[in-house]
Amino acid sequence: MIIVGAAVAVATAFVLLLPTIKTRFPSQLAESMEVDLTYKTLETGNVNVLDSITVTHEDGETYTLLYRNEELYLQREDGDTEIINDSYTSEIIAAATEICVEDTVTEDVSEVSDHLADMGLEPPEITVTVGYANGREVEIRLGDEVPGTTYHYYRWSGDDGVYMCDCGTYEAFEYTAHMLLPVEQPSMAPALIDHVTLNTKTGGEMECAFVSDGENAYAGTLVAPFEYPMDSDAVSTLLNALKNFRLGTKLEAVTTENQAQYGFDDPTSVVVVHQQAGLHSEVDSDGVLQSEQTGEETIRLTFGAKNGDFFYYCQYAGNCYLVSSFLVTTLVNADADDYLSRAPADMGSASVTSIVVQTGGGTLDVRAEYTEHVLENNDIETDSDGNTVYDVSVTANGEAMTTDAFNTLVESLGQMTVSGRLSGQRQPEEAARWQMTLTTAGGLTRTLAAYPMDAFNDLLTVDGEALYYINSEAIRIALAELYPGD
Repeated sequence: MIIVGAAVAVATAFVLLLPTIKTRFPSQLAESMEVDLTYKTLETGNVNVLDSITVTHEDGETYTLLYRNEELYLQREDGDTEIINDSYTSEIIAAATEICVEDTVTEDVSEVSDHLADMGLEPPEITVTVGYANGREVEIRLGDEVPGTTYHYYRWSGDDGVYMCDCGTYEAFEYTAHMLLPVEQPSMAPALIDHVTLNTKTGGEMECAFVSDGENAYAGTLVAPFEYPMDSDAVSTLLNALKNFRLGTKLEAVTTENQAQYGFDDPTSVVVVHQQAGLHSEVDSDGVLQSEQTGEETIRLTFGAKNGDFFYYCQYAGNCYLVSSFLVTTLVNADADDYLSRAPADMGSASVTSIVVQTGGGTLDVRAEYTEHVLENNDIETDSDGNTVYDVSVTANGEAMTTDAFNTLVESLGQMTVSGRLSGQRQPEEAARWQMTLTTAGGLTRTLAAYPMDAFNDLLTVDGEALYYINSEAIRIALAELYPGD
């Protein structure tokens, strides 16, 4: 009973002293909970009567955005207006009209008046004046980052408090007028790209040549540092990376003085894309397929240093932009070895029209003829992607062959992979064990030849270039019962 009584007395004293203990020794958990609990919305402005947003930076730059028809327009000195990049519109409007704070420093500014300069609020780093069509104005003042947080000091004209806002509110007004203007994007269409040069820190310089073969079918050849067919998946990945490339925020013109600041003096990657003149189609923002005629063009992209975890600096047409690191991973990490085809008989999505295999036991000559499938109303049938549907007629050494058997053959050859990379330069020392030539509907040809190397492997050449060796039974397995001589 004595022990229990003592414990009760200690507990009672602890409870009575808890406020004092918390004041003198605030825990990190208590501070975190206090911040979470003090988030509040001070006011929500009526967007329907929003008229203008004027932003003034401490360095003296001032610009005004006019809100018209749910869009923001930059007002120029001559009175003209220009619509801003729509990717910034929603965040700027929200930051201007939704007066939300993460925490309260004080509800009476007089308590910290001697420290406003230290907070970056006297003068403010950024001042925002929000005007409404009904004549009402709201002023927002943004200061320095609060030490140990991602928040910024914040005031507004609706009361005498000093608050903290999240970094998103600050960043919405941190843009210069130049950054807000729309960015003219380079248009790169896979169907028109015929040559790409990449020079990366990780993989050195490489050149690729491309040929469009049919509908959405592309074949690539590595031209340098050596000539060899490119992996079909690698071709798709590279061309899609170029097609989907988008410039982000426009920063400033690149000069001799600032190029080192962005890493352009020692670039991570330099990409040069050549496009032929021609017609290409794209789906616009409304989901409508649009066709556009373009001229011959060479596009040069220089990727400099990384900006944080999510962006790279990119130089294009003399200006510096931010670009998403997710969109350019393929372009900054390109390596020639990763682009080489390990399945050299794989012609990708191109339609194969001829497979000719010569062995010591004979010849296999497979021919496929493609004709457009005509519907009862005389229209050409297309699939769900809009591609033409073809009827296929196949023969093997002059005898009819089913379409399923032909498709199985093409698939088996596409899965025939090399066994390993040759060490150094090797040249065939004997006659070829077998040779195969594949031809596509677009006229592309590829010739593979296997030469005895040892008891289990053959040296493989692709269009005359020997980089890999392959299992000596690979061709027999791929052709199965069609193997010549069997």
